[in-house]
Amino acid sequence: MLEIITVTKNDKDGFIKTINSTKFLRENFNISHIIVDGSDKGIRNEIKTMSRNEKNILYYWQNPTGISTAFNYGLKFVKSKWVWFLNGGDVINQNLDFSNFLNILNNSTADAIIFKIQYMQTDEVLEHPPLWSLWPPILSWIPHAATVIKVDLFKKYGNFNESLKIAMDYELWLRFFINNVIVDLISIPIVNFDQNGIAFTLNYKTKAEVRKIIRKYFWRILKKWFWQLRIIAKALIINSLFFRKSIK
Repeated sequence: MLEIITVTKNDKDGFIKTINSTKFLRENFNISHIIVDGSDKGIRNEIKTMSRNEKNILYYWQNPTGISTAFNYGLKFVKSKWVWFLNGGDVINQNLDFSNFLNILNNSTADAIIFKIQYMQTDEVLEHPPLWSLWPPILSWIPHAATVIKVDLFKKYGNFNESLKIAMDYELWLRFFINNVIVDLISIPIVNFDQNGIAFTLNYKTKAEVRKIIRKYFWRILKKWFWQLRIIAKALIINSLFFRKSIK
């Protein structure tokens, strides 16, 4: 039903935290955890050995050429319906009800499910934005580590853009939304997110890539906006006519 992909590079401590948090899922629900490692030789051997000593961990080493490339490499080995990209150093939320979580996946008819993250350093739970501001996701609000995606989406609309180093998940979601994928939003934190990770330490690079992505999809986003405005205008006209009729 579900497989987890974690990319790691020279972060043995973060790797250990992440695989410890997936142990219950791996051992009790037979969930596979795919590790794509780009570490240097010494740490690589340690991570490889630890992986082989754990149940349902599939270890792969890849010459490090970027996170997008590593994600796409991990996708080659996924055989299940759903995939969860759990960042190295992040951990599954300690309060997550695993049976309920898997039951949601088993019964959802959506293409992807966006859960919530909880920051490690502050315990703050990141809220989903209000409904009116969800589309288009210009503010890059989607918590990458808390999303579970049907593997078929990658087959239909393509993998991560390997020319992007940081904001590859933002580009992916824009591409998905433009193609009208169906998404469930569920207000359950499923991951504790490390604020010292790459998304925070390289924030200036993230902004530069986001601007590049918006320029790429600008006209398609605008077209979607016009389509939405037509729906809103039509609804306002219908409601106005109904209101006039009702007061006569």
